[in-house]
Amino acid sequence: MTRKQVLLVVGAAHSGTTILDAALGVSPHVVGVGEAVRLTSGVNTDHLKGRGAERICTCGRPANQCPLWAKVLPELNPDITVKSHFPLVDDAARGLSPAVRYVLDSSPNALDHVDALGDYDVRVLQVTRDVRSWVASRRRRKGDNLISAYVTWLRNVKRIDTDLAQRDLPRFQLGYEELALRPREVLTLICNWLDVPFEEAMLTPFGKTRSHIITGNGSIRKPNLAATIRYDGSWMAANEYPIVSGLLTGVCGRINQRLVYSNGLLKRRG
Repeated sequence: MTRKQVLLVVGAAHSGTTILDAALGVSPHVVGVGEAVRLTSGVNTDHLKGRGAERICTCGRPANQCPLWAKVLPELNPDITVKSHFPLVDDAARGLSPAVRYVLDSSPNALDHVDALGDYDVRVLQVTRDVRSWVASRRRRKGDNLISAYVTWLRNVKRIDTDLAQRDLPRFQLGYEELALRPREVLTLICNWLDVPFEEAMLTPFGKTRSHIITGNGSIRKPNLAATIRYDGSWMAANEYPIVSGLLTGVCGRINQRLVYSNGLLKRRG
């Protein structure tokens, strides 16, 4: 019997996993479900109770009226497990269209629950953001000091990479920078890997995606932020502690180069 296909998009927080979820969800063969693995592991289910059930999904409807989540929300509680409840999400997603081949999840902790997804044919998209860009973003959002931010990036990225290296799962590695600066080329490569057609609308997923994302990066539901896939290069203007930053970037340099620029799409031309 052919197992149902699940696609996990994994990466350190704020590495582009949610926008990739939405972009690939434009395909009639892919339905993104946001951080469904995280929800069905019992994390933050209380945020979707009461007024939280009115959170707007990327389909444009409140979660409790969404054709996918309206079927699942009543079953969510802190005592559920991925093994018992992710199949409810999967069934609801596949019930939207007979064309669906992949249910895509972009939970940050999805790899912690791969064993619970043993009944599925699991593939992985591994997304890594350049350490310099990620650190600048982290410091703006969390207020980390410089060294702490670099250590957090290195620890998270190495954990994901090591975990995947130890598992026999098909995976595609890409960099956030490659996706943001060469979206057409990267999405075409991914679609070829998945054996689904590239769709032009993947480049402008807001309002066109078939993904049903109610958790994750909230900017995906804001047209001014999610109308197109574009790069935030504001980190380049930062010049704080340049010597220390240079040394820390050097420490992370080898794994950063291998994971972020592995597809060679950003090499200098001419």
